[in-house]
Amino acid sequence: MKAWLLLFLALQFIGTTSAQSSGVLLGVADSITTQRDYDDFGRISPPAYRTLWIARDVNGELTVLATLPELVVPRKDGFWRVGVSQNCIFDDSVKDFPNESLLQEVWAAPIGKTATMEQSQPCALHKPEDYAPPYGRSEEDKGKISQCGFALASIHYLSPEMIGISVEEGSSEACEAGRGGRVTEKYSVRNFDYRALGFGQLLGPAARDAYFDALPKHGTNSFGTECGDPSKDDDTGWRVEHKLGSWHPYLNQSLGYFECTADRPIHFQLPAPVTGDLSTPLDWKLLRSRIIGISDAYASPNGDMLIAITKSEIRVFEARRRIPGKLLLKLSAGEIVMAQWATGAHVPDWTTELSNLAKQRLPESIRTK
Repeated sequence: MKAWLLLFLALQFIGTTSAQSSGVLLGVADSITTQRDYDDFGRISPPAYRTLWIARDVNGELTVLATLPELVVPRKDGFWRVGVSQNCIFDDSVKDFPNESLLQEVWAAPIGKTATMEQSQPCALHKPEDYAPPYGRSEEDKGKISQCGFALASIHYLSPEMIGISVEEGSSEACEAGRGGRVTEKYSVRNFDYRALGFGQLLGPAARDAYFDALPKHGTNSFGTECGDPSKDDDTGWRVEHKLGSWHPYLNQSLGYFECTADRPIHFQLPAPVTGDLSTPLDWKLLRSRIIGISDAYASPNGDMLIAITKSEIRVFEARRRIPGKLLLKLSAGEIVMAQWATGAHVPDWTTELSNLAKQRLPESIRTK
């Protein structure tokens, strides 16, 4: 990544004076479902996200000044929206065995522009009696539609440069009777052109070496036993997780069914301009003594605001040098997938722009042939 771009991304999150209050743009996942009903496509929907702009109002009170649907992330050319779209695909290429499958895809587009994705042959509305499992059919079921095959996407991490996603792929029990557990989950980190980023490709040779140094000899499945050998050539399988106050990379290679996975922390620091996270390490001994039940935290770059995560709440504290003081705001719990800070003169600018966006009907993603 070019030096001028790194500098630009760093400067856009830091104001010219740290004396002014911070604001934070939080991306929250409301419904990333871990237990899905794969046998009923009607019960499967794309995960839901929202973005909260938290800053002080005209009276100096910290509050949620704007709530936006999907994820809104600041980039060098302005704000972008990111979300997940679901598509039902109809396939009648096999005689007498038409099939529907579900595909969820991550999309991204600048604010005000429509994200477009390719449209395969779409599914049509049918009555319940038009469907039947593919196996054990009677003569009267001949030609009925099966529902087999899905790829279900979730966003777990978002920054101005990267989108961390996972995709569950497989078939329902009705389509593979007696072979339950044949679902794989694959993690990747992509840029905004939807290209998977190798860890070394993004961060250089030292990062690539750190990735392969972290590889275990074998993966582990859902039964806790060894399974599968991870790839020693491909470093595109990785994810980003927020832990103990900062974003950390983990290698993650899907090695087969029954959640056979190689998953290990990579001992390599993600650069702040890539993550947009410019805060410094937190004093966890002190935080645990002051905030009961804290499991994670986010601190503003200038140390004047601290967000504590507990099992049931998101708590926002006034802070000095990242030490929590007065509790200013409580929010319901949710998985945070993005935290982007603004300080100084950027705070009122973001308040104006994001408040205006919250009043608009933003364009939905569409599919084109």
